[in-house]
Amino acid sequence: MTDLEQEVDQVFVDYFRDFSNLDLKAIVSYFHLPCTFIVPQEVFVFPSASEVEGFWGPRFADLKAQRFGHTERAAGNVRALNDDTAIASSLAVRYSEDGVELERRGATFILRKNGGEWKIVSLVHHSPDNVIQLN
Repeated sequence: MTDLEQEVDQVFVDYFRDFSNLDLKAIVSYFHLPCTFIVPQEVFVFPSASEVEGFWGPRFADLKAQRFGHTERAAGNVRALNDDTAIASSLAVRYSEDGVELERRGATFILRKNGGEWKIVSLVHHSPDNVIQLN
């Protein structure tokens, strides 16, 4: 893994930590503005942090209701495309407070480095069976 790829990988170590804590403000900070989310049957374009928060807020509330405990990054791949653009693909496994698997989710991300920070420009949710092998 290159130095740039290690930088991007660290973004996801931190992202999964903050997601496990259901830290809404922290999660919103990982996203470039504007950003796009591609989910089954819809595409969202979010020009502001409040809109990103509006997307994640209800989902975090649902996870809390399910007694969510944490998320593990079961598989993760990163590829730097150039000095300021990267792609990452991950398998996220969500667990309840007592360690029971709740669900598996696949996601692929496009990131951009701006002002020294890597930010997620686009997130694509997909089948957990379709994590892209980038190496």
